[in-house]
Amino acid sequence: MSEELEDLNSEDLNEIIEKFEDCLSSGQGCFFDSDELIEVIDYFFAVNEVSKTKSAIDLALQLYPNEIEINIRKAQLISQEEDPQEAIIYLEKFKETNPEDPDLLFALASLYSQAGIQSKAIESYETLLVQDDEDIEVYSSLGEEYFSLEDYESAVKIYKKAIKIEPTNSFLLQPFAYASQYIDNPDRSIVFLKKLCKQNPYSEQNWISYGILLYYTENFFDAITAFDLAIAISEDNSTAHLYKAQSLIALENYKDGIESLHEANKLDPDEPLVLFFLGQAYEKQNNWITAAIYYKDCIKHDQLNSDAWVGVSMCYFEQNDFHSAEPYIQKAIELEPTNIHSRLAYAEMLYKENYIEKSEELYQALYEEGKELSVITINWAMSMVSADKTMDAIHLLRETIDNNKFNEPNIYFSLIEISSKETYLKDHLDDYIFHLFLNFDITYEMIEKNCPSLLKNPHYENLIKIYIDEKE
Repeated sequence: MSEELEDLNSEDLNEIIEKFEDCLSSGQGCFFDSDELIEVIDYFFAVNEVSKTKSAIDLALQLYPNEIEINIRKAQLISQEEDPQEAIIYLEKFKETNPEDPDLLFALASLYSQAGIQSKAIESYETLLVQDDEDIEVYSSLGEEYFSLEDYESAVKIYKKAIKIEPTNSFLLQPFAYASQYIDNPDRSIVFLKKLCKQNPYSEQNWISYGILLYYTENFFDAITAFDLAIAISEDNSTAHLYKAQSLIALENYKDGIESLHEANKLDPDEPLVLFFLGQAYEKQNNWITAAIYYKDCIKHDQLNSDAWVGVSMCYFEQNDFHSAEPYIQKAIELEPTNIHSRLAYAEMLYKENYIEKSEELYQALYEEGKELSVITINWAMSMVSADKTMDAIHLLRETIDNNKFNEPNIYFSLIEISSKETYLKDHLDDYIFHLFLNFDITYEMIEKNCPSLLKNPHYENLIKIYIDEKE
């Protein structure tokens, strides 16, 4: 039972609810003060009894037609039953006579957010902060608005102001850490969180949030230290064990990472994210059977997790069981039909299972959509190569490069790697290699990782050496 319902389940409230229900069943007029009726309305909202919520609101409006809190509840019901826009229209008339009422402004801001009118939501929240610059709930809601707009710089600034008021509040610290990874200079946030940890050395929430940002910015060793300190303060915090595990796994320390994930699982056995990460960890070790078990456990608790459905599918496919794999990948696509990576995985499976025509149709549809075109083209080309259709793959890569501009060199690497195996394509290959070097910041490590055949070709040895040495 939620905290909200626990708060509502007092003896006094039970008496009020019983009195209200007696009034409903008898049809007789009853009197309640406004606070009592608000409690009744909130109770029926919480237990999702819509007809009784309506009846309570109707009675409340008969007795107290101008009570702001009751009209806010009416607007919330309109939003739930009809449309947030209608609820906004309903409440705006009260704003004309109560332009600075904080409860009304907050309710309107929430409705604007629900309706997708985020500029108005932000305006309302900022007005509230002018009235009270220490209202944590408003800061949190405003941060969420900026977050949803992917305006991470603004979100970080808002969360930071709130954290200075409540420096150990996890509901502020964790979104601050998450948003900070996307700002131009995340080091500023790292320094800020590190300072908070020194000021609050026994706050597990400070160490966890500091560790989360270190994890997001790939400072994995320091992240592990931060999570260890959080665990030393409280061994029972599953979040600390979870992110410590992910940091260890990022460092390819699978043994200790999986051990930490199991600690998190003991503390929170039904948490689907922990189960999902366990599936991922075992999958990375090619332990397909165990990985599938945890992915399936994740699905039991979160049937909408499309990545877990993909995970099960890949585990079956890696065991050469396409018949079992296919329903899972199809379910993942059904859950997220616009997810490019699920559809790519299915197309690749179909190609490998020799359902070439069906696979080509899926690749073609993805290609025509034009999103993540480099990834789609590379994947399609590699599938062609696996089916001994090398020239088709080269033509696809060439055509895509000639008709599009890419900010990353990966598609060039793929074309060069495949073309370098065909000696009669040398002239074309030279053109693409020069284009690669002239338009991208290429290093030896990038060539070694993405196009190793180029380093083995003596024809290009001097060119590569001259280009990279001059650049350095």
